[in-house]
Amino acid sequence: MNIHFHTLTGCSPTPLAHYLKALGVLRLVSEQVDPLARGAWQDEAFVLATKLSAEELADFFLTQYQPTPLISPWNRGSGFLSDTDKAATFLADIERSPLPRLKLYQAGIQDARSGQHLAALKNAVNNKKEFDSLKPHYIAECRQYWRGPHLEWLEAAVIIQADRSMSWPALFGTGGNDGRLDFTDNFRQRFAELFNLEDASAPIPEKTRSLLAHALFAVPALGSGNAAIGFYMPGVAGGANSSNGLEGRANVNPWDFILFFEGTVLFAAAASRRLKTGLAGAGSAPFAIMAQAAGHLSSSVDDKATRGEQWMPLWPQFATMQEVRSLLGEGRAQLGRTTTREPVEMARAVARLGVNRGINAFERFAYLERNGQANFAVPLGRWQVTSQPYQELLSDLDDWLARVHRASRGDRAAKSLVIAVKRLDDAILAATANGALPLRWQNILLAIADIDLLAAKGVLDSKDPNGSTRKGPLLSSLQPGWICAADDASPEFRLAVALATQYGIRRHWLPLNKFGRLDDTGSTAVVCFGRDLIADSIACIDRRLVESAANGSRSIEQTPIHQNLCADVRDIAAFLQGSLDHERILYLARAFMTLDSNALKAQDKIPLARAKDQVLIDDTFPLFRLCLEAKHWHATKSDQTTSAAVPARADIFRRLASGDMANAIRLAVRHLKAHGIVSPIQLGTGKARLLAASLIFPLSRSSRERLIQDFAINPTDNKRNSNP
Repeated sequence: MNIHFHTLTGCSPTPLAHYLKALGVLRLVSEQVDPLARGAWQDEAFVLATKLSAEELADFFLTQYQPTPLISPWNRGSGFLSDTDKAATFLADIERSPLPRLKLYQAGIQDARSGQHLAALKNAVNNKKEFDSLKPHYIAECRQYWRGPHLEWLEAAVIIQADRSMSWPALFGTGGNDGRLDFTDNFRQRFAELFNLEDASAPIPEKTRSLLAHALFAVPALGSGNAAIGFYMPGVAGGANSSNGLEGRANVNPWDFILFFEGTVLFAAAASRRLKTGLAGAGSAPFAIMAQAAGHLSSSVDDKATRGEQWMPLWPQFATMQEVRSLLGEGRAQLGRTTTREPVEMARAVARLGVNRGINAFERFAYLERNGQANFAVPLGRWQVTSQPYQELLSDLDDWLARVHRASRGDRAAKSLVIAVKRLDDAILAATANGALPLRWQNILLAIADIDLLAAKGVLDSKDPNGSTRKGPLLSSLQPGWICAADDASPEFRLAVALATQYGIRRHWLPLNKFGRLDDTGSTAVVCFGRDLIADSIACIDRRLVESAANGSRSIEQTPIHQNLCADVRDIAAFLQGSLDHERILYLARAFMTLDSNALKAQDKIPLARAKDQVLIDDTFPLFRLCLEAKHWHATKSDQTTSAAVPARADIFRRLASGDMANAIRLAVRHLKAHGIVSPIQLGTGKARLLAASLIFPLSRSSRERLIQDFAINPTDNKRNSNP
């Protein structure tokens, strides 16, 4: 048997109607003429492998194809509940037609009319309250007694809960209609446009042939009509700005509507299986999840997508109809042990190969309000099923992110919070699409810093049932792997990490209690406001000098959590040259303050790209750096290599921070000389506040020793114990 491969260029992954049309073609060919037919997505088209030649394939649809009994007698516009409207006329034409191919459809209509509750539903059509109360009973009756393909359609269009309540998968509107548009009535109208319903021997119209070639192979054809297409293909729906004029008419190929609706039937099997997730409505359909205004260029915090999203799978290897049914029947993606519920979770599952059924990509669609209050299936981009690096790091955000999402979706959520959360979701989705780019991970960290600032301002606060205020969630559990993932080998990044990974540094930006949680009682240590790196650095050092004086220490607390993360003098030199982005350093530092200190301390070694350029640093930096003794520079009992300690002088730092460079240098030279270090300079120039801010970055003990060797003219014995 010869196998023919047909590249159906009229069946592409987007729009949604074309995707569904491909499934419809495969289903009809497999069920009605070639059970061994297979299909795959290749080169932006659906490829059908079948025993039918191109001529035989066309002949099948033109002369043999039997339409599935797509009927929704529970809808007002279906034609079943009125004897006088237009829908009833088309329904009657189908019932009376002598065409053999309509026998199956006519049997479905007969099943619908035999329902005991149909008459009562028909009588109550003008009484909304009574109609709505009877509708579930009639649908439940249909579900119990229907047999055949129209039952499969019902199971796709309506989800019947255990208590007989109904939910509606977004793919089918509300049970087969969208507002006043009844899809099943339109299905019959489009069929009537293509075939003569009154004469079984009538020849197939030439227009029907050419429109079929257009639907399958995108061959140009005339004859499309001004008909409704629903939300499945927004580009041909007509309306404002849809043509060269101010408003255009719809341009619908009847075959498109018929074939894509035949494809929707395949989404029936998964309906009941997804109910265990506890999601209502859209969540019961294959790969259907809650909507999220993130991860695409047209997204807005004001987007309304109550129907959610649906991610349509693409597979490159040929699959039979049974295999496709199995794929859609399972219809879910896993993130760990949890079924995905949101686009961020879905993207993470895709990036971690949580979906593995021969799928190589997903086409993401959201059911959004566009063009007024019309709902459209808007394509939001393609997501490749490829393993991305560092994806396990996103698990650090799970609990915190869930709380932040709940806060941002509340009725009283601040606009600033909604925007910040959207920015975070965008960043996470970008990292799942390409996790090898450090900038993607940095963007997540910057968004986290924004939300932390809002939490400190009380934007995320909530009320307990007893009326007391519950402080917003604060992230403090990032693993050291974030440093590797976000490392772009820039001096800004290294300085941000050095600043952030000092013990207790975060409490100067956020009001924290001793447990590291937000607490207004801890506000006395807050002196930094996250707006200016220079001002914040100076304020932080000044505050630590105050604390040093209060506890009688002769040094400032700048102890690094991990020795590998101390600043490099070459990076500080670049900072003093004024060539670095201060805002980026500050935001990244505030984000890295969320690192788990215990996990960071437990690391043997943290790989961090180091500066390669040999940059000379001005002598004014070591002059003031040595006057601000760091506590961790003191030698331990087992380490006798550190030079004598120089007590920290707060007055020298404050003169420098105030801009009084000349007097600051004079005092610093005198102070160092009194402790055995002779300065090679007596005068200096430069930006005093920038120099003062540079002292916020901790240096290692070995860096301090090198500074003394390179700076001092004739230092005293470098082997003395540093303990004062």
